[in-house]
Amino acid sequence: MTRSTDITSFTEHRKHLRDHMQQVRKTGRPLYITTNGQTDAVLLSPAAYDSLAEKAELADSLATIEHGMAEARAGRGIAFKDALLKVASDLGLQIEP
Repeated sequence: MTRSTDITSFTEHRKHLRDHMQQVRKTGRPLYITTNGQTDAVLLSPAAYDSLAEKAELADSLATIEHGMAEARAGRGIAFKDALLKVASDLGLQIEP
């Protein structure tokens, strides 16, 4: 829930930067910074940012896994041994049998 205390203008943010940073740390809620009534930036606590970044990384990983599974289900994969040999060849490595 966004509260009116979670929105400030850029001018007010400049004047009260330290107070705003303490507010974000204390509440854990983002602070929306506006210019001409439009959101221009969002101030997050380090913990909130880290949490969002971790969720985004997880979502990307899950999407990549799902894509790979769909490719395999559609028969567009290659055998592990063939893939290993190709990677080794691309890297100029010799694989002993």
